[in-house]
Amino acid sequence: MRFALDLAEPHDRPVRRLPGLVLSGAGLQAIRVPHAQPWRLPMHELADLIHVSFLDLAKVVTAHACGLQRTGLDELLFGPDCIQQSIDALIFAMHDRQIRREVCVLSGSSLEECELLAAQEQSVRKRLREAERHLKDQRVAELTAPGILPFPAATNDPRRLARMWLGRYLPDEKEALVREFAVGAGVVPSATVHIQSIEEKITRCIDNGWVVAPLTDEVHELLEVDGPAFRRRLIADATRNDARDDALCHPLLLNRWRDQLNETLADIAPSAGNPHTRHLADITLTSAPRSTVHIDRLGSRRRLFAALLQRRSECIRLITTLNNGMSLAERQDPSYELLKQAGSQAYDELVRRHPDLYRHIRTFLARYETRYGRLQITGPRAQLRSQIFEELDRMPSRRLAASARH
Repeated sequence: MRFALDLAEPHDRPVRRLPGLVLSGAGLQAIRVPHAQPWRLPMHELADLIHVSFLDLAKVVTAHACGLQRTGLDELLFGPDCIQQSIDALIFAMHDRQIRREVCVLSGSSLEECELLAAQEQSVRKRLREAERHLKDQRVAELTAPGILPFPAATNDPRRLARMWLGRYLPDEKEALVREFAVGAGVVPSATVHIQSIEEKITRCIDNGWVVAPLTDEVHELLEVDGPAFRRRLIADATRNDARDDALCHPLLLNRWRDQLNETLADIAPSAGNPHTRHLADITLTSAPRSTVHIDRLGSRRRLFAALLQRRSECIRLITTLNNGMSLAERQDPSYELLKQAGSQAYDELVRRHPDLYRHIRTFLARYETRYGRLQITGPRAQLRSQIFEELDRMPSRRLAASARH
């Protein structure tokens, strides 16, 4: 799930996981040292290695960005199974080269070393942008094939818009009608329940088997922890690239993870010498003198800041992957077309039940119609809709209905 494998069919690879050396002491274990030149391994060994070792993957994508040519390497690194983790590794490598270059410049190291790091940073940055565009193209293609993209333009048909806004004005009645018509068409009642939040949508997708995301004890525990404990958890995760906290990637935690990362980045930015949280700014552009101790301390803070930026990028990619996966699953479900038909029937029934409200909306919209019977609304539609709803609230029939309810 974390590395963008298929949502419903996680890949099982027969990889050889090398155990670390057990040391004398409770809970101590040596970390496996990354391969010195992993890109030289036979392709099948390299494929296994980069799927279990992030630091080795970072070496390979850096070498590839700096000009390494090898048959099959492009597909291995940027094929559908690995492109997201390769993007993650490129972000790590880009930040690493930038911070190392900054330390070299601020400490007065040799110009040759600074130029080498700058060239590597630029190559990695360029390859990252290419990979991000490639991933975006892949996603657009996946959503275009079933008709999810392009999103339909806002309607300029006054009849359709009036029906839609009448449904927005009477949401409870509209949802009740949708359920009634959908169940009558054979849709199971559980599929007709109106989704009120993203959490409800994710839960329904998990319950339907569209997303494989078991609610383990660890996930339940993390859902209940308070803000400070959650922040400590994500900071600890950001300091480890080869042993990540995968519970943070559970679909029900992604939005909280993203929001907490944004807050943490904002808090850390000043001490990391960063004027904002959009990306890692170049501190060599400032001329303030810095001591060796200050450079070391600043470098440590900037590495933490960069790690949090890397995790936020990963989190946003996972949210996008999840949303796209849920949209594709809903579109492929047999109940999708039946629910669309039930929605259209519900709008028609609302117009039949409330002709006065419908006529009022049409009358208000008439001032925005062209002579061809098409709308030409230049301002925000939400603001216009609010004005219409306020007028509907003041209609005598609506006041009587409201007083009867109370």
